[in-house]
Parts: sequence; C-alpha cells; structure tokens
Amino acid sequence: MAPKEEKVVIAGKLGSEPDILINMYKYLIERNNPHVKVTLKNNFGGTSFLFNALKTGKIDIYPEFTGTVLQGLAKKKVATLHDPAKTYQLAKKLMAEEDQLTYLPAMNYQNGYDLAVTKAFAKKNNIKSLSDLAKVDASLTAAFDPDFANQQDGYLGLKKEYGLNFKVKTMEPALRYKAIASGKVAVVDGYTTDPQIKQYDLVALKDDKSFFPPYQGAPLLKTSFAKKHPGVVKSLNKLAGKITEAEMQEMNYKVTVKHESASKVARQYLKQHGLL
Repeated sequence: MAPKEEKVVIAGKLGSEPDILINMYKYLIERNNPHVKVTLKNNFGGTSFLFNALKTGKIDIYPEFTGTVLQGLAKKKVATLHDPAKTYQLAKKLMAEEDQLTYLPAMNYQNGYDLAVTKAFAKKNNIKSLSDLAKVDASLTAAFDPDFANQQDGYLGLKKEYGLNFKVKTMEPALRYKAIASGKVAVVDGYTTDPQIKQYDLVALKDDKSFFPPYQGAPLLKTSFAKKHPGVVKSLNKLAGKITEAEMQEMNYKVTVKHESASKVARQYLKQHGLL
C-alpha cells in the first residue's frame, strides 16, 4: 500500500535568498519522499512572525540563521560567540530546551554583516580587511543602515574594535549600493551574500578580528514534526555543509538582478551538485 499523502508547509522570510532555500527544501523533500506534498509560503514575513508561526503549527519548517537564534529568538541571553560551530551548537541546544524545536545541521556559508568598498578603492589603497581599512588616512564617508549605524554589534562596536572613524550617512540598502557605485560614499554595510556586491563590482572586506557573530542558515522545525518525518529530516540534511558564500551570492544575483525564478535557480544548483 502506498503511504498516505502528507502535506508539509515551508515558509521563508523576505527576499530572494530565503526563497531560493525553501525551493531547495521542496525539491529535496519531494524527490526523496514521493508521498509528501510541499506547499511554499515565500516572503511570508519577518523573523518573529515566522518563529511564532512555526511554534503555533501554521508552518512546519523555515530556514533560520544561527546568529539570529542567539541574538533574537533564544530567551537566554548569551555572550556573542565567534566560532561558527560553537554558535550553531548553542543555538541548537537553546531551541531544543526552550521551545522543543529541532535545528538541523547548518549550510556552509555565512550571511553575516560586512563592510564593502569598490574593487578600485581596495586596489588603490591595498585593502583586503577591516584592519587595512582602518589604516586609510582620509576621513571616509560611509553609508550605513540606520540600525547598523547605532548598534553595538554594528558600527558602534566596530569603531572600538578596529578604530574606524567614518562620516556616516544612514540610508536604505538600495540607496547605499547606488551611493557607493556612483562614488558618493567610500564604504557601505551589507550582508556577505548580497547580490549587489557582484552587481556593482565591490569587495566585502575580511572581518580579520572576527567581530561579527556567525550567521549560518539551517532548517528549523518542531521536534515532534522531526520525529514523525525522518524522511523529511534526511532529505534536508543533504544541504548540511553545502553552499559557499560565492555560490549564494551568485544565486541571489540571478534572482534579484537577472530576474530568474528562485525555483529554477534552486533546481540548477541541486542538479549541478548531484543532489537531485
């Protein structure tokens, strides 16, 4: 007798990256579990909305990042860890203890904060890292996200850690990247997998003092769901340790800039890497 059809609901936060990831989840689950039908809810909402939807059973799975778990979701407040493996293990432990959630093994890449400059500026000033940037004499102008500009885990902490001192303008992401592309500012903040890094020929500078917390993505689901669906868990674990920052940035670029569908881009990656 064929197993009874089961429905699984997977949601993603706003933007191209969660959309690509949840499409990968769908392909992997349906390929390996023919009786499971996956419904995707892309651009479903922000972090707290998805977290609550998961706990109340409105959705079954969503991709979450280790740094976000420790800084925003865990009730227990912990000091920032800079080791990705320790960060993941602590996030996994707290989700299990506090909310009876299972945090599956993380992918390889980090979607963390970064500071970026143009390739031309980096070459001219021989800059590869944030320590190199601190040695540039001129008082540089930077465009930062309003939150990043005023957070201890953003610019305020970076100033202390690296001795940076910029003239700061605050603006939204699309405007920040346009400002650096047109030469109005020298430095912008962003995320390591932002497609605009490729689009505008920028360099994400190495955080050589490991100031920023690790942000690795992994599927988050109820432990009760994981126990009932071992086949789903096994399928999702195929992404453990996979996808580099360069690969994720390239996929984000295809969806955001070239307007390819997240479904197509996700499928291409899985096929290229022998996962489908």
